[in-house]
Amino acid sequence: KNSIRPLPGEQQPSTKMSSTRKLTPLDKFLNSIDSDNNCEPSSVNKPPAYFLAEETKRYRQLATRFISDVSEDKSALFFWKCNKHLLPGLSTLARKYLATPATSVPSESAFSKSAYYGRKERTNLNGDSFCQSVFLKDKLVSEQ
Repeated sequence: KNSIRPLPGEQQPSTKMSSTRKLTPLDKFLNSIDSDNNCEPSSVNKPPAYFLAEETKRYRQLATRFISDVSEDKSALFFWKCNKHLLPGLSTLARKYLATPATSVPSESAFSKSAYYGRKERTNLNGDSFCQSVFLKDKLVSEQ
């Protein structure tokens, strides 16, 4: 009842192969996700947590298949592009967190200011004065 069912068209992995293979950290993580969701609600009206648990199980199956596939493209963006219709709730979260920029203007600005204050003409600043100068410069300029 609580076992992982294969997706349509997917073959069951042999138990001999899966029992002799050493578990990778990803396998351990995916197993921990599945073990947290071992009870099925008995009510007819299933709570949203039930659907999240089902989607998490489906994610486990799809991610395992995606990682074991020998294709060249193994990016997270490609995975979610292919599976967004099968995992609507998780794909919303993936879209939110995978779209985070690698850098931002405020962080670049902070590095620029620290380089300005850290140049060799100002080497007599101690560490605390240096940190306070960068902090205050950022706060005073942004409030004006």
